Amino acid sequence: MPIVQITILPQSAEKKAEMSKVITDEIHRITGIRKEAMVILFYELPAENCADGGEMLSEKFKRMHSNE
Repeated sequence: MPIVQITILPQSAEKKAEMSKVITDEIHRITGIRKEAMVILFYELPAENCADGGEMLSEKFKRMHSNE
């Protein structure tokens, strides 16, 4: 049974459902493993807990949105 773990910033339930479907469909297409045997796990991390290039994503997002 494949278990796919995805660590991501918070997303809507609709986006996670779409990602789950696409990932499940592709693993099934490539491997032939039954879709019912697959598990997709989402681990959501707030932007305050992530950094990119030494800058907290929460600060980067604030800066990006203040320039809009």
